[in-house]
Amino acid sequence: MARTGDSSLVKRNGLPSKPAVSKLGGDLRKISDRIAASGLKPLSRREIEREVAERRGAR
Repeated sequence: MARTGDSSLVKRNGLPSKPAVSKLGGDLRKISDRIAASGLKPLSRREIEREVAERRGAR
């Protein structure tokens, strides 16, 4: 998924608008970028469900 930088901000009255992403969204994007940069393969939906079940104590 392609992302744009500060150029995606819409200028009104000569001032840039607020970014369209919340602080949480920005934090999650940074985490995702670090994981991708490390070379790890994203988990499949089945792997995510298994991971969640293990962390909740299910076997």
